[in-house]
Amino acid sequence: MTHTQLTQLVQALLDAPTSNETVKEFAQSWIDAEGTPKQEELTKQLVSVAEQNIALIDETIGFAGSELATQILGAEGAANLLQHAKEIKAQGAEFCDCPACVAAKNIIDLKAEIK
Repeated sequence: MTHTQLTQLVQALLDAPTSNETVKEFAQSWIDAEGTPKQEELTKQLVSVAEQNIALIDETIGFAGSELATQILGAEGAANLLQHAKEIKAQGAEFCDCPACVAAKNIIDLKAEIK
């Protein structure tokens, strides 16, 4: 994996509107540390950050069916998310497919190449 490819993966985490603040702060720190030993240290943590912040599809279904989801997304938004999550689970999805989780999954899938 090239450094450019790795940068694109980290940028995807940062750009995803559904990434939580912890992930966004980590990704921004990684980008800000360009070319320094700090970036090398953060790279060693990247896969762990992705693994800790990806949502299993059952977690997404649980959230989408909750009162909290209704408060955050509105009744229609929560219902749409719940329906979508159930549909992709029926198709075999293991993880949420929001932009943040897709970015995290891409990192996890390439963990053997990230050093």
